[in-house]
Amino acid sequence: MALVLRALFVEDSEQDTHILLRELRRGGYEVEHDRVDTRPAMEAALSSRPWDIILCDYTLPQFSAMDALKTLHESGLDLPFIVISGTIEEESAVEVLKAGAHDFIVKGRLARLIPAIERELRDTQTRRMQLEAEAARRDLIGRLEAMNAEIERFTYTAFHDLRSPLVTIKGFLGALKNNLEANQPDQLQKDLQRIEAAADKMDDILSDLLKLARVGRVIQPPEEVDMSQLAQETLQILDADLRAAGITVILSPDLPTVFGERARLREVLENLIENALKFSSGQANPLIEIGTRIQDGEQIIFVKDNGPGIDPRYHNRIFNLFEKLDPVMEGTGIGLTITKRIIEVHGGRIWVESDGPGEGSTFAFTIPNSRPRKE
Repeated sequence: MALVLRALFVEDSEQDTHILLRELRRGGYEVEHDRVDTRPAMEAALSSRPWDIILCDYTLPQFSAMDALKTLHESGLDLPFIVISGTIEEESAVEVLKAGAHDFIVKGRLARLIPAIERELRDTQTRRMQLEAEAARRDLIGRLEAMNAEIERFTYTAFHDLRSPLVTIKGFLGALKNNLEANQPDQLQKDLQRIEAAADKMDDILSDLLKLARVGRVIQPPEEVDMSQLAQETLQILDADLRAAGITVILSPDLPTVFGERARLREVLENLIENALKFSSGQANPLIEIGTRIQDGEQIIFVKDNGPGIDPRYHNRIFNLFEKLDPVMEGTGIGLTITKRIIEVHGGRIWVESDGPGEGSTFAFTIPNSRPRKE
């Protein structure tokens, strides 16, 4: 089976082009070609389709090999460029090679043409593979540097937030000892309660850190997930807390069907609904809305509350590890980080929309390949 060679001829002679085509076909190539003899025509040809090689006459009435080389370099393409001329002086040959041509061949001695083409095609492929390998290496280094920076931030913030309950425990152990010696049973009970609360907080932090570390590991094989059904299941799990807070929930029946890990996606909804519950429960008429919309051709799922809202300055920060805009609010500050990681593992993205204090918040996310819910 003949190999396809896409050859661009920079040549003013139709006859010479046919001679070269015959030689290429004798060498086993099926040739797809075009012939140009001016700079505009060459620019148009280079931008119109991919080429494997350029075969260029040294001198044309309105063009030259040096002009053609300049045109190729300006295009940014890496293509083998072989000069073919009826007569070419050694000085001119050296000049055109220095300018970037890969070889030159005299038209009356075409026996070198096929070996020269095969060599240059191999060399071009090698260069491209080296460039791809270098690009992959730089990308890997960049990702490793980002991972190292993330690990460093994680270590610092984890140390800081885990040390806080330890300091509390240590402090109240000292108070406990003093109250034992002073025989103050009422104060002893308070000390024990604070120590227990600090230990519970540390357990919550460690549990959430374990959840974060497990994101990306497959719990269940990906499957089609009806997000309306999954939201109903999640609301049933949180029903007692929602009722206790007096929160009205509006659930759209039109949430899409997505492809992903059901357990992870339930975790996303739980985290977002629990977050909305915390921040809307203090309102006169607390409301949570779970819905969907199409924006720029993309299916978006959202959880909206009528809570205090979030200053735009903090829209990105809230997804950081241990980030809590209200220090006294319950929680470890890891839930939104876990949610973001799960969404990103599914190939989607998540963000918050809020006009600021008093305007409520909408957490919106995408999952690729979402489609309308099946009836």
